[in-house]
Amino acid sequence: MLDQPYMTDLIEANSMGHEPDLIDIYSASWGPTDDGKTVDGPRNATMRAIVRGVNEGRNGLGNIYVWASGDGGEEDDCNCDGYAASMWTISINSAINDGQNAHYDESCSSTLASTFSNGAKDPNTGVATTDLYGKCTTTHSGTSAAAPEAAGVFALALEAK
Repeated sequence: MLDQPYMTDLIEANSMGHEPDLIDIYSASWGPTDDGKTVDGPRNATMRAIVRGVNEGRNGLGNIYVWASGDGGEEDDCNCDGYAASMWTISINSAINDGQNAHYDESCSSTLASTFSNGAKDPNTGVATTDLYGKCTTTHSGTSAAAPEAAGVFALALEAK
């Protein structure tokens, strides 16, 4: 979805509503610009797709939408991010290895949990994962790394049930 030259409500809606009975958890590590000025969120079709997923996905059990809360730090507020602040999503922040908030975390009432990510400016202290080219990277960081970790925890909880 994000490799499109431009984003539309229809592209987002199709992504958020893709195979809702086969996909249990959707993880999103993107949102409005983290500049402390932008207030934005899902448009009509995207919002309908998310609400439909929560109410009808997973064969009636409801899809889970996990959203990165944003990396704008003290200059931004994830309550202004209509995706992360939505009642239909679970907003995830970051914690660093000592359990403190990361310097880039955005404080807001919509954040429900935190998972570990990097907290230093060292580019090699991120989360180990695969990159776009199938190679290992240790530079994945921020709430963009924290949200998929939380989605993995939620998947394990669903599996255990």
